[in-house]
Amino acid sequence: MERNVQRIGYAVNRFRGNLLLIRGGTDPEEIRDEFAEVERILREVYVDIMNETPDFGLEGIHRKILKTARTYLEAVEEFMKFYDDHDDDHFVYSGLKINEANELLNQAAAMF
Repeated sequence: MERNVQRIGYAVNRFRGNLLLIRGGTDPEEIRDEFAEVERILREVYVDIMNETPDFGLEGIHRKILKTARTYLEAVEEFMKFYDDHDDDHFVYSGLKINEANELLNQAAAMF
C-alpha cells in the first residue's frame, strides 16, 4: 500500500507540474502526452489497490486509499476531456475533484 500511495503522490505532483507549465504559457496540446501518462499511472495504481487484500485491521484505510486513488483518477479523466472538446470548464471540475481527493488523502493520513 505504501508504494501505491507514493505513486499517487508522484502522479499528482507530475500533474501539478504540468498545470504550472500551462499557467506559464505552454500550449496544453504540447504536453497532452504528459497528462495522458499521469492518467495511466493513476489508473494502474487504482487497479493495483483494488486488487490488494488488506491486512487484518487495515480494511478501513484500504477503502479510503482506494477511494482517494479513484477520485484522483476521475479528476485527471475530467481534465483529459478538455482535449476532446476544448471546454475550459473541465479544468474547473477537475480542480474540484483534485480538492476532494486531497481531503480524502488527508483523512487517510489521519487514520495512520
